[in-house]
Amino acid sequence: MKRNYFLWSVGLVLVFILSACADSTTPTAPVTATNTPTPTRPAVVFPTAAPGWKIFKRAAYQLALPDSWQEIQLHADEIKNAVAAAQVNNPPLAETLRALLETEQYKGLDFYAVDKSATPRPRTISIARAALPPNQNIASIAAAYAETLPQAVRGAQVTKTQAPFQLNALNVAAFEYTLSFVDANAKLVTLRGAQYLYVLDTGAAYLVTITGDAADATLSELARSIAATFAATAP
Repeated sequence: MKRNYFLWSVGLVLVFILSACADSTTPTAPVTATNTPTPTRPAVVFPTAAPGWKIFKRAAYQLALPDSWQEIQLHADEIKNAVAAAQVNNPPLAETLRALLETEQYKGLDFYAVDKSATPRPRTISIARAALPPNQNIASIAAAYAETLPQAVRGAQVTKTQAPFQLNALNVAAFEYTLSFVDANAKLVTLRGAQYLYVLDTGAAYLVTITGDAADATLSELARSIAATFAATAP
C-alpha cells in the first residue's frame, strides 16, 4: 500500500507546483480590445499508432499504448471488478488497483491504464489535468519540481529533466525519477517513473505519469515512445 501512496505523492508535488503557479498570477489592468488579428495556432498533430499499439481517445486528447495495456475505468465498481479479476493471476496488479481504489486516487485522474504483462510489478500510466496561466515558463516549473520533489517525498530523486521542448505542437517538460522505500516486509524497494507535462497556449495542461520497477531497463524508452503519441487540444 505504501508503494502506491508514494507514487501518488510524486504526482501531487507537480500538481502542487502547477497550482502555486496559477495562484501566483499577478492581476493586470484591463486592456481595451483592439482589432489585432489572433495568431494562428499550430495544427494539432495526432500521430499514427505503431503496429501492435492501440489508440485511446478522449474529447480533447489521445494517446497510444501497446496492446498488452488495459484501460481501467475510473469508477469504484469498475476498479473493484478489476481487482477481483487480477487477484488470482496477478496479485501485484491487484494490489496496485486496490490502492488506487482505497486511497481514492482515481477521483483526481482523467485516464488510467496498466500493462498486464509487466512483472514483478505492473507498469501503469495515468493522466491528470491542470490549469496554468497562459505563457507559463515551463523551464521554471521543471526546475522547481526537481528541487521540491526530494524534499516533499522521502526517497524520491529526480534523475533527469528536459524542458522545454515540443511534441506534436505542444510545449513539454519531461522528468524521470526514482523512488526508494522500505515496504511492509522490511524489503528495500526502488521504483522508477517518467512524467511528461504538456502545456497548451491557453494554459490547459496534462500530466502524464508512467511508472514501473526500477529494474525495468526498457521503461524509459517505452515512456518516451508513449509520450510521442500524446496529442491534445484545449478542453
